[in-house]
Amino acid sequence: MIAVLAFPVSAFAQTQDTDIRPNASQLSADQIKTVFSDTTMDGAYNFGRNGRAQSFYTETHHPNGTLSYKEDGDVEPGRWFVRQDQLCFMYPSNQLAGGCFRVYQVKNCYYFYSAARRQAEFELGEDYWIARSVKMGERPACEKAIS
Repeated sequence: MIAVLAFPVSAFAQTQDTDIRPNASQLSADQIKTVFSDTTMDGAYNFGRNGRAQSFYTETHHPNGTLSYKEDGDVEPGRWFVRQDQLCFMYPSNQLAGGCFRVYQVKNCYYFYSAARRQAEFELGEDYWIARSVKMGERPACEKAIS
């Protein structure tokens, strides 16, 4: 499973085949460093057709490039870095795949598009964004929460 970022208990009515990019700003390398350095993010991924996330995590990005990834009570150490306007993750454990991601921002939400897939102008109908996150303690403003 590609390790990325989790929202707290609330879920959102937005599926991964929703192309958020027309309403988003892609972060540059400098912006990624500013947003993620010394920050803990709550994230989610594996969104179903109903828009509800199936997996949640917390990831702390330390200024020295190390990170702590937490999911389902498990904690994994790793490294984070920026390469060509992409946020990248590496993990010593073979349980987490890592990888590099283009990061888009909608309000206070960050969406992660896999850099392993070619960046295309139109990608509706594909499960394309991998995960989304917010800074720990913030209520996501990108989508209305549903119960």
